[in-house]
Amino acid sequence: MRKEDKNIFINIKTGTSYIDISKPIKKAFKDNKIISLFSGAGGLDIGLESAGFQTSVCVEIDSDCRETLRFMRPNWKLFEDNKGRLAGDIRSIKINELLKLSGLNKGEAALVVGGAPCQPFSNMGKKIGKNDPKNGDLFLEFVRIVKGVMPKAFLFENVVGITQSKHSEIINYMKEKLKGLGYRISFTTLNAANYGVAQRRERFFLLGIKEINNPSFPFPSHTKNLKEWNNFVTSLNHTPDYIPQNWITLGDILKNIPADAVYRNDYAVMNISDVVKNRMKKIKPGKNFKTLPMNMRPNCWKNGKHQGQDTFGRLRLDEPSVTIRTAAYNPAKGKYIHPTENRGLNTIEMAVIQDFPYEWTFRCVGRKNITLVSAGRQIGNAVPPSLGKALGLAIKSQLLR
Repeated sequence: MRKEDKNIFINIKTGTSYIDISKPIKKAFKDNKIISLFSGAGGLDIGLESAGFQTSVCVEIDSDCRETLRFMRPNWKLFEDNKGRLAGDIRSIKINELLKLSGLNKGEAALVVGGAPCQPFSNMGKKIGKNDPKNGDLFLEFVRIVKGVMPKAFLFENVVGITQSKHSEIINYMKEKLKGLGYRISFTTLNAANYGVAQRRERFFLLGIKEINNPSFPFPSHTKNLKEWNNFVTSLNHTPDYIPQNWITLGDILKNIPADAVYRNDYAVMNISDVVKNRMKKIKPGKNFKTLPMNMRPNCWKNGKHQGQDTFGRLRLDEPSVTIRTAAYNPAKGKYIHPTENRGLNTIEMAVIQDFPYEWTFRCVGRKNITLVSAGRQIGNAVPPSLGKALGLAIKSQLLR
């Protein structure tokens, strides 16, 4: 039946299925409750909310993230109690407690979503995966909760590094255990830029839906250029009847930030010395520290051993940003020099590039003003809401089949 559906597109090389989400969904969507795990500052949940889902409960261990969620969405229940355990520690939460707080019975949730901390699988980190003594086994908790809640669908998110062969047993384990619960499963990598985000950010998604063979991911709404689009289309089982919009650029979104953003309590920017500013003056858009004269480089950049292609690079206004990571406020950590000014990105710019609504305010426990580290962690670890919305519409379409 799905092969004949004109809204479904199959990549004949990879087998990945996509569903067209450009047309409005007319059916009523009542069974739409979400249980959100590893909620962070709410990026994925905001997107799913825009697609018609309702977040019933959030599980998040970071106290600053919980403060942000409490302030921005007071109707979202946070798993916090007075039982002497660490708030939001997923390992200590029992299924019956989670269901009780969410107001749901087993089998009633539409969706369980979440991305276990990604550092163990990141290409930027030590890449120790499940052997990370702190967070490497949290994917097991996701499986445990799906098994106990038995939602109609689930969505697991992580960095692309989890797809490396040395981590293959993690994906295989999750597939085997979740298939055994009756879910049909698909997984792929999606680029946020293809869904209206001004950022080239690739993330891994594992999607499971009951009674849907080869669950579909959202069909792209944006593309880099016509050549890239034609290459993508030639791999599909049939041709779509439209051409998507071009990628949204950094210039498109930065121009919309009001000048008074500097007065917000969640505004912060890294202090830059005159020495570093003089280095920045030598960096043209799209270039990095390698264009600096040797006498202007710190010693760690002189010996040729530093191979980072984005380090101390300047962003371009005419293309999407690189991936916003947790230290994207620091130009020494990547291509994070402002495209036209000699400074790093400020926290408001980081949040807008990450596609958070401008009114979304980030909070810090016990402080009026946010710290760079807290803002960077909350923003850099998030799923861009527009990507979350696209995923939500794709899942919603299949739940209402």
